[in-house]
Amino acid sequence: MNPGGGRRRPAGAALVLVVLVVTSTACSAGKPEVSASPSASPVYSADRICAGLFPGEGGKALERVLGSTQFKVRDEEDNPDVQAAAQQLEDAYRAGAAIRDMSHPRCEVAAQPGKPHVRRLIVDFVPLSRHIQMSEDFLGPDDKGVRVSAGVKHVSLGFDCVSSRAASTEEIPLRIGVQLTEQGTRKGDAVLAQDYRAITHGAALAVAEELGCVNDGGLPARAAGLPERDAG
Repeated sequence: MNPGGGRRRPAGAALVLVVLVVTSTACSAGKPEVSASPSASPVYSADRICAGLFPGEGGKALERVLGSTQFKVRDEEDNPDVQAAAQQLEDAYRAGAAIRDMSHPRCEVAAQPGKPHVRRLIVDFVPLSRHIQMSEDFLGPDDKGVRVSAGVKHVSLGFDCVSSRAASTEEIPLRIGVQLTEQGTRKGDAVLAQDYRAITHGAALAVAEELGCVNDGGLPARAAGLPERDAG
């Protein structure tokens, strides 16, 4: 939620629409004005959409989950790269008690645009903090270390980031929640559970590395090293 209470808008590249209008210097009756059609929305590969958030096995898992090697975004504001995502998380932590009012990064990816029942995957990064005067906010006593929970087409991963860049400390770390949700109609999604974990882990590790979190926030090098998930 942003300070105005509207929809959260993560940092990303703005989509600029350029329209070229061509007119004839010698007007003739009945001859229409010619204009170029708007540019088609861009198509991205797994390593270019939300650049840097789906590296390695996370990118391959994204292709399997959405059944495509080409992707689009509904809105370019939902296409932050890893640098923009990390910056928003840092800004949120530095806001102190106002962290609840800060916007947070979101990456929303779709495959096979324009067809019915489009499968869509959303990755939200949620910044949390045990603020000195508001220690009860957001976090329960078990919300520490690397924790994973999962439900139907959903994975949530949390970790603590101690970072000189963000000025977060061991006493009050920046806790980052990475929440993956897949929307679609495909059956048999239980077989994709490991892919959901791989995507979530890859995105979490990418922002941990960008922020310079000590020991990568406790995240393992590969998704297979994550703790067993709790029921979600």
